[in-house]
Amino acid sequence: MEEKQRHTNRLIREKSLYLLQHAHNPVDWYPWGEEAFQAAQTQNKPIFLSIGYATCHWCHVMEKESFENEEIATLMNETFINIKIDREELPEIDNLYMEFAQTLMSGAAGWPLNVILTPDLKPFFAVTYLPPKNRQGMMGLQELIEKIQQIWGNEEEQEQVLEQSTKIVEIFAENQHVKGFAIPPKETVEDSMEILYQLADAVYGGIKGVPKFPIGYHINFFLAYSVKTQDSRAIFLAEKTLDQMHRGGIYDHLGGGFCRYSVDEQWLVPHFEKMLYDNAILALSYCRAWQTTHNPIYEKTAKEILDYILRDMTHPEGGFYSAEDSDSEGKEGHFYTWTFAEIKKILNPKDAEIFCDFYQVTAEGNFNGRNILHIPIPLEEFANQHQFDPKELESRLQTLKHKLWLEREKRVHPLKDDKILSSWCGLMIQSLAIAGSCLKERKYIDAAVKAAQFIRKNLWKNGYLLHRWREGQEQYTAGLDDYAFLIRGMLSLFEANCGSEWLQWAIEMVDILQKDFKEEKGAFYQSNGQDQNIIVQKCHFADSAEPSGNAVHCENLLRLHQITGNPEYLAQAEDILRAAKHYLDTYPPGYIYSVLNLLRYYDTDQPTFTIILNEKEEHHREISEMIRSRFIPYRAIIWHKEKDPTLPTIIPSLKSQRCINGKTTLYICKHGTCLEPLTTLEKMKEGIDKF
Repeated sequence: MEEKQRHTNRLIREKSLYLLQHAHNPVDWYPWGEEAFQAAQTQNKPIFLSIGYATCHWCHVMEKESFENEEIATLMNETFINIKIDREELPEIDNLYMEFAQTLMSGAAGWPLNVILTPDLKPFFAVTYLPPKNRQGMMGLQELIEKIQQIWGNEEEQEQVLEQSTKIVEIFAENQHVKGFAIPPKETVEDSMEILYQLADAVYGGIKGVPKFPIGYHINFFLAYSVKTQDSRAIFLAEKTLDQMHRGGIYDHLGGGFCRYSVDEQWLVPHFEKMLYDNAILALSYCRAWQTTHNPIYEKTAKEILDYILRDMTHPEGGFYSAEDSDSEGKEGHFYTWTFAEIKKILNPKDAEIFCDFYQVTAEGNFNGRNILHIPIPLEEFANQHQFDPKELESRLQTLKHKLWLEREKRVHPLKDDKILSSWCGLMIQSLAIAGSCLKERKYIDAAVKAAQFIRKNLWKNGYLLHRWREGQEQYTAGLDDYAFLIRGMLSLFEANCGSEWLQWAIEMVDILQKDFKEEKGAFYQSNGQDQNIIVQKCHFADSAEPSGNAVHCENLLRLHQITGNPEYLAQAEDILRAAKHYLDTYPPGYIYSVLNLLRYYDTDQPTFTIILNEKEEHHREISEMIRSRFIPYRAIIWHKEKDPTLPTIIPSLKSQRCINGKTTLYICKHGTCLEPLTTLEKMKEGIDKF
């Protein structure tokens, strides 16, 4: 600690936990910004751009090995202008240089991401984790620096690097696909699903290979496809994935929530960090699965995920924190794992025997002498083998888990990255609004509303959205993902009967995207184009851990067209689908959220349920339960209080829809054609059950 305190660099003035983790490195770090760019130009030095995030395990390793190393730091300071970026604060910068890196490295890249740039921000070399010196055939950072010194010190070689980097940027700019000429055909959906079937792991779920990521929107696609086509393969793979993930070590069986990914195909050994976006998307997947199958384990899992978020990852005023680290007490996974002796000490002998047998806890352990809790066989099968009543066993295990959770709470917790991002909050608001309705849990809807209010208070300034808030400071202009994810959450709040204000705000943000982010007759850029230091303005379609902003906004526009009937929203959605065709023709599994939109676009059976509530708001709960008790893909819900004058100005169809005989009335419409209005619960149920 004394060694670190001798140094303080510019990052000490930042709010990002990741940047603050490096604020006492002997490396002379700059944050991304004009001061660094000017220094590079003035001193004619290349830029060492290092990108990571606060809960990144290998980022921690590289910091300890290299960035805290006086010898390495001296070389870096002599050779480079060193810039440190939190990828979650500047996602477009991260995404841009990640794509450059994948090209320069001829394959996959990850974090920490280290890119060498010319003084005018053009990349010419990229690498991920590096040891400080050559080791086991891996180039060391010291050797890399010496190589860059040699290149940059030679006028001819420096000129070649400048020419090469300029060509790379030009090629990237030329290959941007922002427009298209045709909407992908309906067959693209079936073709994409057949490819996914080939890639899917029929034994453990998910996609074959390692590492294995819990991609929730893939599951949502399987579920929607199974409901619309009755293809049993889709529902099988959705359930297989959800079941195996929940039983695996990737799931926190004591505290709820999923870890980032599994290093094996069985979902057993996770990379222990927990991300807000993963858990938001997966909570929705388990909700949709419960609506589709009514399997109680899916309802239970969804609630456990959301309860974890509300308990551990929520700011007192309502926003949601970003992540929890994988490390604690200097060891990866230490917080989440157990020794056999620890459990025997906490539980009585009989309880310890049952618990250890069920979660396969052994004296040898399955992770560095400790145990990752997991469920080798389903509870019902275990109960039958041991002659237990399944319900009694479940109740007993729940009690034992709570005892161990209370004990675990006494441990040193992993670092919590408590910054609040508009985009990820939008994902969580969406899941909470839907879960609160379909699982009949008002606390989730209330939490969604509170989070929306937090964003509007703290990150909505002068009619525009900002990206990040931490410790009272808002910063960074919002990008497409921020707007698109938040709009989606606001539409779901409106459909959860939380008021027309959220629909109005969603439309206000949609208008900003159309004005500032959209290419004419094309898709949407990741940013508004105002930052001159972004060397290529990107139009991004590929899904990653999160679905692409263009795909989510296409969904928003299709939903808004269904709700309002405004043809402009449909036209904008079609512009996105045309632009996405180039990628869907190439490799559809990388763009599944766009395929999900195509499934919606070509669906001719999209009901809009409009409920006109009388003054007593009769049958509100009953109607809501009928609509939400099962998964009806691509339905829209409009709640309208008859005497509210605001909503009909946004939704013209409401001007002709009234309560019949003073009773709460349900209108069921498809593509602008409405069936006979319904006023009795019996008739309403009959009408809803047809979908």
